[in-house]
Parts: sequence; structure tokens; C-alpha cells
Amino acid sequence: MNLFLLTQPDAFYIPKLLDRFMQEKPNSARVVGAAVLKGEIALGNVPDYLRLMGVRGTVLNGLDFARHKGLDLLDRVVGLNGVYSVRGALRSHNIPEHTPENVNDAAFLNFLCEQNVDLVVSIACPQIVREDLLHCPPKGVINIHGALLPKYRGKLPSFWVLANGEEKTGVTVHYMNEELDDGPIIIQKEVPIRPGDTLHSLVLRSKVQFGASALAEAVQQIESGRVRTTENSEEEATYFSFPPQDAIDRFRDRGRRIR
Repeated sequence: MNLFLLTQPDAFYIPKLLDRFMQEKPNSARVVGAAVLKGEIALGNVPDYLRLMGVRGTVLNGLDFARHKGLDLLDRVVGLNGVYSVRGALRSHNIPEHTPENVNDAAFLNFLCEQNVDLVVSIACPQIVREDLLHCPPKGVINIHGALLPKYRGKLPSFWVLANGEEKTGVTVHYMNEELDDGPIIIQKEVPIRPGDTLHSLVLRSKVQFGASALAEAVQQIESGRVRTTENSEEEATYFSFPPQDAIDRFRDRGRRIR
């Protein structure tokens, strides 16, 4: 079975998820390419993230980002034992990288057909996936979301579960449709929230430790034809966007931190 990935640049989480997924997926599931699309890393998003993270979190994130950039450069030159960017993860597993402007364009859909892509996998895809793309691969399009759907649809679910004082969260792998974080659920894994969890530690544990395994298991089920989906109920759904100031204050009042 041929897989194609839709993702975006990242230094902290997606590279580790990709690396672990490639190690755990069935050998018969071959990743024939990945589209790396413009995403959250943009100057226009800096004010929002500065407000969210505060000075301390922004400095720590900035230093860690610079460290990852330096290590990624060294990895390209001399080779290191680790992955420090999405492109580094793709390089380490010999996955061809593509940069389409719009994944819904006819030219891109034709390209997927030419590559005999059976299943498209969204890992933080920053573009809306439209109907033509959803019906292009024979086995559909799946997505990994960092919460227990149908609750906590939308942006930054790990922030919101901490801000709301939840005791657990999780990851969900589901078939995609044109609605936000909708579509039948294939696999869910619960992740306990620890008293000392920061946003960073929770995303690492849920997305990487649990998420990669859930995604590999979903691919195995789809390939074998043994998928048993459960309902992603619209009636039970809750939606969240980028946090306003009162939610950030609530997050901090609970003693939570970004790092």
C-alpha cells in the first residue's frame, strides 16, 4: 500500500512523530512522498504566540528552535543520530519532499494518481482538504488529532485540556471529510494528564509516544481491510480556536506553563 503525507514545517513534535511512525508502520505500507506546506511558522503569527507563551515561554521556545535549526544543519553536513526538522525526518527515511501551493489543485491530484497513492495521511496539514482530494486515493484520507474526538475539535487541543482542568486527553486517528476534525473514528488512545505537565510535555507524550503508534495501527487496519470505525458525533462535539486572553489566564492560574 502506498502512502502520501500532508504536513507542515516543525522542529519539536512532527519530526519525532514521523520518525517513530516510520519505525512502527507495517513494512508493506510504503511512504512514496510528503507535501510540506506553509503552516504555523510565520511572522504574522508571532504576536498571538507571544501573548500565549509569555516572555519566558517565548525565549525558551526560541532558544530550542535555534538549537534544532543548528542541529538540523549539522545533520545535513555530517549526519547525526536524531531528527530536528520535518525535512530532516523525510531525509532520514528517504521520503521525497514536495511543496504544492494547494493540495486541492487538479495537478496535485493527478500527481497522486500517477504515484499510485492508496492512502493520504494528514499530520497537522494546514490546508482544508476538499472533496476531490478526499475521494482521490482509493482508501481515503486520514488525520491524526491531539484529543479524544468529538471533544476538543479545533486548534491547540493540548492547551485547552490543560486550561480546562481535564484529567485525561488523548489522540484520535479518523477518516477526514470536509468538516473540521469530523469523520469516522478509527483509533483512539487515552493519555493521562500529569500534575507537572507543561504544554510542551503533554504534546510530546500524546503526539509522539501515543500518536505515532495510533497512526501506525490505523494504517495496519486499513491495509488489512479490518477497520471498525466508531461515530464522531456532531452532537457531542466541542470546538476551540486560538486561545483568548481569559483562557490564557485560566491556563496560568492552574499553574500550567508552556515549557
